[in-house]
Amino acid sequence: MFVKNIVRATKINDLFSVKDKVVLIGGAGGLGSCLAKGFLDNGAYVVLADNAPGKAEKIKEDFAKQGFDKCDAYQADQTNKAALSEMVGDIVKKHGRIDVFFNTAALCWNEDAEDFLEEGIRKMIDVNFTSAILFTQVVGKTMISQGGGKIIEIGSIGGLECHSFRSMPYEATKAAIHQLTKSFATAWAHYNINVNCIAPTWINTPLVDFAAGDMRKAIIDQHFFGRIAETDDFLGAAIFLSSDASNYVTGHVLAVDGGWSVSKPWRLDGVTP
Repeated sequence: MFVKNIVRATKINDLFSVKDKVVLIGGAGGLGSCLAKGFLDNGAYVVLADNAPGKAEKIKEDFAKQGFDKCDAYQADQTNKAALSEMVGDIVKKHGRIDVFFNTAALCWNEDAEDFLEEGIRKMIDVNFTSAILFTQVVGKTMISQGGGKIIEIGSIGGLECHSFRSMPYEATKAAIHQLTKSFATAWAHYNINVNCIAPTWINTPLVDFAAGDMRKAIIDQHFFGRIAETDDFLGAAIFLSSDASNYVTGHVLAVDGGWSVSKPWRLDGVTP
């Protein structure tokens, strides 16, 4: 029997409220930490998880210095389902539920398509795709048992179209994330679980530090607003997909890309992003 996910709130502050929601963010990098800060600012309880020892804990400590005390931190191998299950079990034991899950972990570097080594390809698939499947499965089981929740995967405009000539495995894994979103959305709608995806453009984080000079100018020129994205450009979409305002939205890939996906293709000779 399908559960009717009906929006009953009509006031804007209620529709988009994330107050007191338990928000798990899998990946404490530039985008993940920015989303964490945004949700803390709006009254949510944030749980940060990251592969790297000490990374999530350090961000939690930084938040505490800013006066935010509704934050937990975990370290877990996100390609290890048993480790993820143990962590999620601990989170549920402490907080009672997980209302929202973001899968933000990602890995990217550039090589010519014919030169990517097998080891690197497998590593990118593990971090960008396999971990997303496993983490979403584990969190999904919790949401099934609790009667619903919101899952937001992080894809890429590179999964919608080729945004670089030299990041073939990254683009392939992100296209897979988009399809994964639709598959989980189809499987879990009757459990009152919304599964959606944000597809960002180039974001001003260390992940794109390699783009400098003419390459960076070419990237900027592809965006209608004359700049690449900052991490906080994605907070509005994230809150929408986490709140009651999106209760009738599932299986959707939302491009937040400054017009990239409808702008001209690469035409700058000699510059290969």
